[in-house]
Amino acid sequence: MADEIELTPEPGILIESLRDIGYSFESALADIIDNSITANASEINIMALPVDDSFRVSILDNGEGLDRNALLRAMRLGSSNPRDERANDDLGRFGLGLKTASFSQCRRLTVVSRQHGETSAFTWDLDTVVRENSWSVLERTDYDEIFGYDTMPDTGTLVLWEKVDRLTGDNGSGRVDYDRVISEAQDHLSLVFHRFLAKEKGTKSLRISFNAHDLEPLDPFNMSNDATQASPEEVVCPGVTLRSFTLPHISTYSDRNEYERYGLRGGYLRNQGVYLYRAKRLIIFGTWFGLAKKTALTQLTRVKIDIGTNQDETWKIDVKKVSAQMPEIVRKRVRALIQTIGAPSRKVYSRRGARLTSPDVYPVWTRSENGEKTTYGINMDHPLVRTFGDELDGSLRKRFDSLMAFIGAMLPTEALFYDISNNADAVESQHMSNDDFAMNVRMFYAALTQFKDEEEALDSMRSIEPYRSRWDETLSALGIEES
Repeated sequence: MADEIELTPEPGILIESLRDIGYSFESALADIIDNSITANASEINIMALPVDDSFRVSILDNGEGLDRNALLRAMRLGSSNPRDERANDDLGRFGLGLKTASFSQCRRLTVVSRQHGETSAFTWDLDTVVRENSWSVLERTDYDEIFGYDTMPDTGTLVLWEKVDRLTGDNGSGRVDYDRVISEAQDHLSLVFHRFLAKEKGTKSLRISFNAHDLEPLDPFNMSNDATQASPEEVVCPGVTLRSFTLPHISTYSDRNEYERYGLRGGYLRNQGVYLYRAKRLIIFGTWFGLAKKTALTQLTRVKIDIGTNQDETWKIDVKKVSAQMPEIVRKRVRALIQTIGAPSRKVYSRRGARLTSPDVYPVWTRSENGEKTTYGINMDHPLVRTFGDELDGSLRKRFDSLMAFIGAMLPTEALFYDISNNADAVESQHMSNDDFAMNVRMFYAALTQFKDEEEALDSMRSIEPYRSRWDETLSALGIEES
């Protein structure tokens, strides 16, 4: 018989490791809201404001609340078995979300819950866990000292994040654009919980207030627009339903801001694909799960897939509830449907005939004169360059701009002058491979159709290089037949 040796995890090491599970600020907030919805809350109030050079976040709900023993169990890491059968509307799974989501953002988590007039409160302080190397929580009775306690309803729960160091402090990014962080979090929650906020049939009625601003549902399928094309709902397999949508083209909107709102962060090209809902809560979106490439021709196509909580293991829903793996039986069905799914969007972009106009020209290089000097540089307003740059964040955008400035400064003027003077006919541009050209065509077309209709975009491309001299390839890359 082999001896069994117990290896208890080191609290200080494990707790720090759990902080790096991969939550963003907005996905961590969404995980806390899941608990509130499961507790049958109808109102959730979030406050996230800088206070005295720090950042505190409180999430307060009017749900069923917990008694002292239940709250103490909820504060334990791994408070429920992910394999236990769950109610259809239970948005939790691992019993980790409250803790891991909170720890990913802050070093001090306090939860206060009130039920039947009795109040209980516990605090996890990670600095104390590390210092004492002990899985110990602090039971609180100094309720009046807890931020947000004075606004608690008769029944409900308050989650408080303090020492929010992932946005500020030694482990954060230093100075933070709070307005951007809060705005992006508001948009994310409006999208993830849009079916609850819209009071869709079969969901719990929910109101979310964020810094005293009521969130409006952000329906990624824009179903209220008469120009949206929708297929009938289809049962792919037991427990999985599918419905495809083709969103309206920009030409159908009178308000460009409304068009961009439904494009979501990153725009239509990036956000096409599958929108996976678990118990009507958005889990993952803007992906084809490797079944198709994102192209300009399908940028208006979005597919809604609904699964229940009994599908968690099959879809391999992760702890953060932001990723999943499509099971093979569904992949086979979606692969067979993919051409049908994309067809409405391709129909939107079909072209009836060429229109010879004088479209805009989009030079890659700029030329400017200053006295006796003529300067050439890369055109940073070129649709391809601008679109690519806009998709980069922070330091990557700065590095990209710096790289473009470097390339622009290295124009080989002397070599060009010499070669052209000696034999101009022998000087030519580097040839683009067929694959590179096709990808460039689709990217440029997608960039143009953000502010032009499809025929105007084609007219522009037909008159400029490299598309003019390779026009048949251009149309082929876009899947368009010219008549």
